[in-house]
Amino acid sequence: MDLSLNGKWKVNHLAYNQPLSAILDDTFVPEGWIEADIPEEIHGTLRKAGYIRGHIYSKDTDEEKWIEQADWVYYKEFYVPETMKGKEVTIDFQGLDTFCEIYLNGMKIGIGNNMHLPLQADVTGTLNYGKRNVLVVRFYSPVRYVENMDQKGIFSITTSDRIFARKAQMNYSWDFCGRCVTTGIWKDVTLRSLEEARIGSYYLCTKSIGEDSALLCLAVEPEDPEGCGTAYTLTACLTKACGEKVSNDKVFYKEGSFEEFKLLDFTVAKPALWWPRPYGSPELYDFSLTLKKDGRVIDEKHQKFGIRTIEIIQENQGEGRSFIFAVNGRRLFVRGANWVPLNVIYTDITDEAYEDLIDYAVHGNLSMLRIWGGGIYESPRLFELCDEKGIMLWNDFMFACGIYPQKEEFIENVAREAEYVIRKYRNYTALVLWAGDNENGQAYGWAGRPYEFREDRISNVVLKEACRRLDPYRPYLPTSPCSPDEFYKGGDNPESPYQGDMHLYIMSANPGANEYRDYGKNYYKRVRSFKPRFMSEFGFICFPEKDTFYQYNFLREPIRDKDELVTFLPFTKEYLEKAEHDKAIYYSQVFNSMALKYWIEYFRSLKWTCAGSLYWKFNDPAADPPKGGIFPSHMSAVDMFRRTKMTYYYTRRAYEDLIIVCSETEEGYEVYSCSELMEDVSGRLVITHRDFKGNIYYTKELLCNAKKDSVTFLYRIASRELAVGDKYNEYLKVEFQTEDELFENRCLFADICEINRLKLEPSGLKIIQAKRKDTVMTLRLKTGFYARNVRVNILDKRADYSDNYFEMDAGMEKEVTISLRDTLEIENRVLYIEGENVERITLPLAELFLS
Repeated sequence: MDLSLNGKWKVNHLAYNQPLSAILDDTFVPEGWIEADIPEEIHGTLRKAGYIRGHIYSKDTDEEKWIEQADWVYYKEFYVPETMKGKEVTIDFQGLDTFCEIYLNGMKIGIGNNMHLPLQADVTGTLNYGKRNVLVVRFYSPVRYVENMDQKGIFSITTSDRIFARKAQMNYSWDFCGRCVTTGIWKDVTLRSLEEARIGSYYLCTKSIGEDSALLCLAVEPEDPEGCGTAYTLTACLTKACGEKVSNDKVFYKEGSFEEFKLLDFTVAKPALWWPRPYGSPELYDFSLTLKKDGRVIDEKHQKFGIRTIEIIQENQGEGRSFIFAVNGRRLFVRGANWVPLNVIYTDITDEAYEDLIDYAVHGNLSMLRIWGGGIYESPRLFELCDEKGIMLWNDFMFACGIYPQKEEFIENVAREAEYVIRKYRNYTALVLWAGDNENGQAYGWAGRPYEFREDRISNVVLKEACRRLDPYRPYLPTSPCSPDEFYKGGDNPESPYQGDMHLYIMSANPGANEYRDYGKNYYKRVRSFKPRFMSEFGFICFPEKDTFYQYNFLREPIRDKDELVTFLPFTKEYLEKAEHDKAIYYSQVFNSMALKYWIEYFRSLKWTCAGSLYWKFNDPAADPPKGGIFPSHMSAVDMFRRTKMTYYYTRRAYEDLIIVCSETEEGYEVYSCSELMEDVSGRLVITHRDFKGNIYYTKELLCNAKKDSVTFLYRIASRELAVGDKYNEYLKVEFQTEDELFENRCLFADICEINRLKLEPSGLKIIQAKRKDTVMTLRLKTGFYARNVRVNILDKRADYSDNYFEMDAGMEKEVTISLRDTLEIENRVLYIEGENVERITLPLAELFLS
């Protein structure tokens, strides 16, 4: 029998370390305390009660600093039925954030020190059965609690207080979010009566796949209060989605004890395999475990499970060693992005938000998301969605950008965390890699101790051993970036381009940029001097969408802190000083979008030397800006209010299964096809040198073959052939026309640092046809002159666009489909089309479809 203790609690603040004696007294009443709806973090409670403001531009994060300096006490009265008496009863806190003590009826029953770990306490002899019970949880100020701890040997790129606390590290402030040090009961609270044995943790994995069968392994760790001497039967069943059983019920235990860890191998004939998108269908089976006692069902577990193998191929390849993900034996070029939590207040994250973002990831042509190590271990809902949609997950353990304590007490805490986390997530098919941390290996270099990173016990011993023991069929990487082989070239440098994965930030649009970090000149095109084996982080700064910008900065205040944008895109200074926010937003997004496109195309042209790219980053948290920062929406494709930016569409096009790349060289340009298709594609390649008014100065046509799953050189153009007269008015276009599809790309002669100087005439874009069938609308557009970054949008309505923020040549026609989630109140919605040189077209949808 389980009794939920979620719901209405009372909460109040105390001075740090103030005695609790009065609150623990039987006569205490929480008068004047505010109500918390548990699970709920304290900032969310205070905001709901009106004591603090939400995320708005004008707020100074210091105005909420008093919250992290105080202790917070939660109070709950509840009743326990007499029927629980005589049974083993535990209280189960799934998430306590962070340093806390728990009291039941005045007795201390537990101490917490890790927000990532559940806490269970035996309360069998402490409960008042059939009577009033009082539960008190006292959270100590997370910053005051650690302020006198020994800092010898640690290092942090931010404040040191986070390093001692097993909390989400980004909440102490990061480059993309302000400080919001969380506290409270952030996950479910349950009173559990363990009357009979239960299925505890279990491990289901694919050991191998043969020509006509797959070998699976199942292991179960039971919860059994009675010990041996009782007849138990545990059966496992694997079923296709259609209901057809593909494995007979497997008898796990017979007439005996349920107290030992057991293993079972079983074979599935002709398995339907799970494939990541777009390499195949993410086939999932229904898996069930049923525990019976004397023939009666006493516990069951259910999940979706995909049969697949995963490995990382690390082979010598001349000047480096490969880092290639292979699923079911097939090498993959990974197209992906980094993921951060959707909100700095984690109890505000909803399943609907996860569903929206994963849907965007699917439409954004992503095959992998990297769960970054500075946040939280995400909700199982994210993993379920990625299982269903075929999106691979790289999961960092939650350590980032620092050197953490190596003392036994801290190490033991981490070991408990690792064991819990691995057991919780190891059965999800989408999870393909554990990484020990984000950039802790590099942090040793930042701290002036570059050769000590392999001595870090957390990543190289504790986490590695836990993964080996509890999840042996999934790869483990000690840190990210990482050079796994210390005896191979680059093995002394975690961020070496010769092996493992790499993080690289050279972010200025200015060819004359000054030194930045340790990368030399910071000009973004210097990426061509690197040949990474796998690029797991790279990105560029930009503002959020206009709707988000003005919603967040509702008072239209001048942007106070400009340094980052001015540094990376110099001409934004002029727009910000004149408060021309629309232009600053637009050109910051142009910078982000064009630079990411350039890098992604370069990495794809290096296939298989480089075997994947994960741009920084896919999403942003709802948050306050960091001190000195511009906005919390920073370097993302989807902003903090879940609106897709220009970057989303540029990266989506760059991540299509087949792209045509026009790559600049010292001598001119080279044209390549980059394909993840499993068949060769023949077509006609057309290269044209044009201007924005439609004049054509050069044309080259030839028949070509884009080879399957590879990069194919198609043509080389010498600069002298083009004779560019005005780089602000001319560009290069490449088209690859197959029997079924047209692939195109454009290369501007002007660089991003001068992209605001393009000589664009008003495009004269207009809608020449509009149709609608159910929830799908189709627009046909036509231009007079070149149209730049054409944006189609329905105000305040979620829709999926076949293309957006696209370019149109002079005289060109283009069809755009818009898929709505529903047609509710569609007549009251407005569609608008705009662009850099597109006069805005605004039409009510009802009027559009009547015309």
